[in-house]
Amino acid sequence: MRQFLLSLSISILLLLWVIVLSPTRRNYHIESSYDCRNRLDCSLNGKCNASRECECNVGWTGSYCQMLDLEPAYNGSGLQSHLYNNRTSSWGGSVLVDDEGVWHMWYSEITHHCGIHRWLTNSQVVHAISRGGSWNFTPQEVLFPIFAHEPIVTRTSDGMYVMYLTLNPNGKAADEPTCHCKDGNSNSGRENGCAYEPSGSSKKEWYNSYMTYSESPYGPWSIPQSLGHVDPSIKNCDLNLSPVIHANGSALFWTRWNIWYADDWKNVSSYRDLGPAPDFDHNSTWEGEDPSMWIDQNGHYHIISHNGARGQFGLDGDCGRHLFSISGLPGTWRLSYQSSELGGCAYSRNVSWRDTKNHTFYRRERPHLIFNQDGDPVALSTAVIDDPSGPGENGPEGQRDASYTLIQTIRGSSFSETNYENGVLKNGLADQKQMD
Repeated sequence: MRQFLLSLSISILLLLWVIVLSPTRRNYHIESSYDCRNRLDCSLNGKCNASRECECNVGWTGSYCQMLDLEPAYNGSGLQSHLYNNRTSSWGGSVLVDDEGVWHMWYSEITHHCGIHRWLTNSQVVHAISRGGSWNFTPQEVLFPIFAHEPIVTRTSDGMYVMYLTLNPNGKAADEPTCHCKDGNSNSGRENGCAYEPSGSSKKEWYNSYMTYSESPYGPWSIPQSLGHVDPSIKNCDLNLSPVIHANGSALFWTRWNIWYADDWKNVSSYRDLGPAPDFDHNSTWEGEDPSMWIDQNGHYHIISHNGARGQFGLDGDCGRHLFSISGLPGTWRLSYQSSELGGCAYSRNVSWRDTKNHTFYRRERPHLIFNQDGDPVALSTAVIDDPSGPGENGPEGQRDASYTLIQTIRGSSFSETNYENGVLKNGLADQKQMD
C-alpha cells in the first residue's frame, strides 16, 4: 500500500510539473487581463514594473510586449520590381548593414517574370543594395541561379558573412518546365500548368539547406556545402534554416521543426540535430515556418516566424508569431502570450500606409528583423502577395501570385519618422554613418 501511495504521489508531482512548470506545455492562449511577474511574462522584450505591467523595449508593444511596433509603410519601400518594366517578383529579403553603412539584401527572385507559385522551377538568389538612408533596394548580381531559394545571411564576430539557403546545385527542384511569364504572375506563363505550384510528386529527390560564406557582402562566396547529412530522412524540403552564430564560433539554428547546433559554423561535420522545438501547443497551430532568429542585447534568444490558416484572421489565422528563450535550446522556447490584440499576432497581414488607407495582403511571410550597426532593431522585412483574385494555395486560373519584398520601419528606432524633421535626420537620435 505504501509503495502504491508513493507511486501515486510521484505521478501527481510529474503531472503538476507538466501542467504548471514545463515551458513546452504551458497554454498561452489567453484572452483575459494578466498581471506580469517577470521578464518572461513580457516575452523577454521588456520588464515587469511595480504595477505588474509590462514596460516594453523600443520596437515592441502590447500587453505582453508580444507585438512589433511598426510605423506605416510607404510605397517603394523594400524591393518592388514587380511593379516596374521588368515585372519581376521577389520573395523575402535578409538585410544587413556593412561597415561603411551600405545596406545589403539577399533575396529570392522568381525568374522569367513569373510569380511565387513557380518557386521550385524559377527561383534564384540575388544581391541588392540600398544607400542614402532609404529602404529602396536596387538589384545587383545573381549569386546562385536556379534552383536557389530563401537565403538568410548573418555575420560572425570577426566580420565574415555567412549565408544559409535552399539549393539544388544541379538545376531545377521539380521535374516541370521553367515557366516564361509576362507580368510577374505565373498564370501569364506560356507553358502548361504555370499558374499552379509544381506537384509534390514532381519534386527532385535532393534539394536541401546549404552554407556558404564570404569576407565581403559583395563576394566572392565559397562553394556551398550541403547540410543534408544532419537529418538524411529530410529530402526535397526547404528547411527555412535560420542561424545565430556565437562569438566562440558555435551556432544555433531553427528549422521548420527542430533545433540544430554546430560546434563550429564553418565545419559542417559538427552540425547536429538537437530535437523538436516546443512550439506545437498553441491550439494545434505550427509556429515555426520561416523563422528568423536573433539574440538581443541581454543575451536572450528570439524568433519571428509565421503560421496559421492562409488567408484567415484571428488567433489561428496566418500572421507573424514571436517566440523567445533564455538559452535557445529545445524545451525552453515559449510562444508569446496570445491576446485579442492584433489577432494574437506579432505582426498582421493588414498594413497601414502613409499615403493611402490600410491594405490587407493575402500572404505575408518570410519575416526578417533588420538591425542597425549597434544591434538595435530598425525594421521588418516580409514577402507579400498584394492582391490575389481567388483563395487557396494554388487558386483559380486567374489568381495573381506576383509578390514583392516589403520593409516596414520600427517605431522609435533610428530609422523612425519621429527622428526626422523636414526630411533630415535629427542630430543625436541616430547614427549618421548609416544614412550616408
